[in-house]
Amino acid sequence: MPEFWFRYGVTEVSLEVPEEVSCEKLEVKELKPGEEVWRKVTDLAEEVKGDAGSGEVVIAYDHSGDKLLLMILKHLIESLEGEVGGITLITSCWRLDPSEGKEHLRRSLKGYGLDVKVLDADECELAELGGIPVARKLLESPVSVILAGSEPHGILGKASVSEALVLGGFLKPRLEADESLREVIGEAWTRAVEELNLKAITILKDQLLAGDADNIARAVEDADMSIPVGDFDVVIAGCGGAPRDSSFQQVAHVVGLLEESVKDGGLIGVIAECKRGLGSREFLEAAFGDRGSPLDRELIRLLRRVSEGRRIAFTSALPRSLLRSLFDIRGFDTPQDMLTYALRLYSRSARILILERAGVKPVRSILRERS
Repeated sequence: MPEFWFRYGVTEVSLEVPEEVSCEKLEVKELKPGEEVWRKVTDLAEEVKGDAGSGEVVIAYDHSGDKLLLMILKHLIESLEGEVGGITLITSCWRLDPSEGKEHLRRSLKGYGLDVKVLDADECELAELGGIPVARKLLESPVSVILAGSEPHGILGKASVSEALVLGGFLKPRLEADESLREVIGEAWTRAVEELNLKAITILKDQLLAGDADNIARAVEDADMSIPVGDFDVVIAGCGGAPRDSSFQQVAHVVGLLEESVKDGGLIGVIAECKRGLGSREFLEAAFGDRGSPLDRELIRLLRRVSEGRRIAFTSALPRSLLRSLFDIRGFDTPQDMLTYALRLYSRSARILILERAGVKPVRSILRERS
C-alpha cells in the first residue's frame, strides 16, 4: 500500500492509499546547493562591491523559511564583509504568519551566525520615492540587493522579488479600493528599478538567478511555472510544514494553485496545521465582511469562487464548523480521514494526484491545450 508523508507544523503526517486506487505523486525538481550556486552569488557580490565603493550595502531579504535562501544570504554577506562601507539587512516575512515568521527569522539568523545590523521592514524610517513611501535605507544606499524566493501563487500568479519589495513593506504604495493589486505592485516596482540601483537573487524552480533586479523580475514573469497533469478527481497537497503552514491565511491561496489540477466537481485537499488559527485581524475582517487588506479580500473571493466548481477539504487543527460555515470547506483531523471522504465521494475508481508540497501549479493537459 503506497504511503506518503507530509510536513505538518514541526512534525509529519502520513497517508496510505489502497493498492486498487489509481494514485500518482507529482515529482518536482528543486535547486540543490553546489559550486555553481556559490559562484553566482560570489559574482554578484563582486558587482555589488564595484557599485558600492565605500558606501553601505542594503540587503532586502524576504524570509519564507527556505534553508537554501538562508545559506545564500550567509554566503552573500560573507562575500561583502570588510569589502564595503557596511551592510544593513532589512527583513520581511510577508508569506508567513507575522509573529511566527519574525521569531523563525531571528532563530535562523542566529543559527547561521549572521552578525549584521538587522532592521524590520515595518519599522524602518520612511522617505519618498516619487510619491511612494520607501525604506530610507534603500533610498540612501548606492546599491541594494533583493533576496527572495520565486514560486507560483494562487492569487498573484507568481510571488517573487517585485512582490517581496511591495508586500514585504520595503515599498509602501497606497492602494485604493478599486485598484488592482497586481497593477499597483507593477507600478511600484517600475518606479523602484528606475530610481534605485537594485540587484536581485532568487531561486526559480531548479535554478538560481542573480543580477540586475529588473532583468530577474522579467525572467520570472516569463517563466512557465505550471506542470501538465492528467485528469484527476482528487488532489491532495501539503504546504511545507512550519513556518509556512501556521495559519489558514498563509496557505489558503494554495486552493487557487490547485484549482485546475482536478476535473470540474473534483476535490482539492490541503494538509496544513494552522495552529495559529485563521490568521490576522485584517484577514478576519475580510472573511466576515468587505474589509481587510486588498490581498486578504482577494483571497476570500478566490475561496468562494473555487468552491462553486470544486469541493475543498482541509486537514488542519481548525474547527470543522468554522471552516464549513465561513468557506464551505470540509475539515478533517487526519489525511486518512480526508482520503476516506474522497473515496466515498468518487469511489475507488477515483484518480488521485499527490503533492508533498504545493510549490508548483499543476494544470490538466486538456486545459493547457485550450489556452
